[in-house]
Amino acid sequence: MKLFKNTMSFFKSIKTKPLDFIIIFVLFLASFSTLFFFASGPTGAQAQLRIDGQVKRTFNLHQDQIWTYRDKDGDYNKIQVKNGEIAVIEASCKDQIDVKRGFISKVGETIVCLPHKLVIEVMSGQKDKQVDYTT
Repeated sequence: MKLFKNTMSFFKSIKTKPLDFIIIFVLFLASFSTLFFFASGPTGAQAQLRIDGQVKRTFNLHQDQIWTYRDKDGDYNKIQVKNGEIAVIEASCKDQIDVKRGFISKVGETIVCLPHKLVIEVMSGQKDKQVDYTT
């Protein structure tokens, strides 16, 4: 109870008004709006697998599948498409960064395996809706 009285006396001493609390609350909510904006990007319809910059395969994200990429040295990346998302679920690389990345589904998201020169990028599936991050 004493804490409540001290808090109330503090607010009276700095001359706050009820509208001040509303403004603070609105600003607080607005500060998180960018987080919701970026987290809710469009989901893709396909994903491209590129090895050393060349497209090797295009995955339909609406068709569940598991596919394994193997290079000439025997290194591999096991790729899974499930529920509109894609991930590398197993790899022979040492660092396992591509496996730790988990499932992705938003347009422009990527999974990269540097030792195998592998990049998986989620695409919209429609050329006029592709996101160009180079400009």
